Amino acid sequence: MPDKRNIFIGTSVHRWNDNRIFYKEAISLAKRFNVQLHAPADFDQKSLHGVKIFGLPIWKKESDRRKIRKELWVRLKKNTDTDIFIFHDPELIWIGIKVAIFSDIKVIYDIHEDTIQSIRRKKWLTPLNKLIAIIGYSLLQGVSKWIFKHYILAEDSYKNFIKSKTTVIHNYPIKKQWPKEMEKIFDLVYLGDVTEDRGGLLMIDLLSTLTYIYPEVKLALVGKIEANANLLINKRVNKLKLENHVRFFGYMNYPDAMEIVCKSKIGLCLLKQVQNYIHSYPTKLFDYMQVGVPYICSNFPLYEELLNECEAGILVDPLDVKGTANEIFDLLNNSEKYDRMSQNGINILKNKYNWASQEKKLITVINSIKCS
Repeated sequence: MPDKRNIFIGTSVHRWNDNRIFYKEAISLAKRFNVQLHAPADFDQKSLHGVKIFGLPIWKKESDRRKIRKELWVRLKKNTDTDIFIFHDPELIWIGIKVAIFSDIKVIYDIHEDTIQSIRRKKWLTPLNKLIAIIGYSLLQGVSKWIFKHYILAEDSYKNFIKSKTTVIHNYPIKKQWPKEMEKIFDLVYLGDVTEDRGGLLMIDLLSTLTYIYPEVKLALVGKIEANANLLINKRVNKLKLENHVRFFGYMNYPDAMEIVCKSKIGLCLLKQVQNYIHSYPTKLFDYMQVGVPYICSNFPLYEELLNECEAGILVDPLDVKGTANEIFDLLNNSEKYDRMSQNGINILKNKYNWASQEKKLITVINSIKCS
């Protein structure tokens, strides 16, 4: 039965059609509540799947984000009938605190990553600026624990720094029937933002090694490439003469991105040993599995637990490029092994790791919050 409560979802970083924010959370909530989504977009306003979407400017530099945050604060003050404010970015925590203190709006913070570790990884920040940012965020987070109504965590490991008023809502894929018989154009695919830590250069080196044993190999990179990584990757591609072996798709909305995955044989997830990665599941693994694409990923203990449960991929040392290339070549030439892993992935996503179970938890969180 529909609920008349008004939910204001805000993000200054993610585009309006972000997979978690729009396709999963906003659409799920719109089945029960009145939902507005305010996010960077190339339009002013539209309604889709029951969600009223209000565009914010698409940012290109940090100064743009400051303007977006200011605009978001103005909109929150104007929306006097808002009952619940859900935000998704660490940089909005100060706005969340102001909303909680100066209004009757209940605030929920959806935490997508370990923010402290993320600050430590930012190479463009000086050690002093990192220290200031970490202290500042830690203080604000400490204040928020007293006044925010709830925290939604994308990973179980985030309970290490938020221990109360929390619900883990995993970023599992929406159960959907994807075409099974699509022509496989690409041998390898990577889905998600591309950085050095996420294996950007490793994938190019791997591609180069594969060309010696599999000359026709093709890789699809689907996702935004971080500026510095983009320069290094393009330089490496040109140096190794791999222009005909890799295709850069850039950022794509989720349905279009998944179409490329469906047209690929093996999914890559060669993350480096970064604190944020070794304790959290990459969403891309579940995306690969739901369409029957076996994966090759870093051999972290957490990923080994998943593999032992479903046997839908292969774990490798991401720094062992030759060994990884051999594993890929073997899988591409072993149809029995490939088909078994493909079906295993489809089965476990259908029966366990899908959004339906997480949607129920999300609705429960909202229903638990009493609004005036």
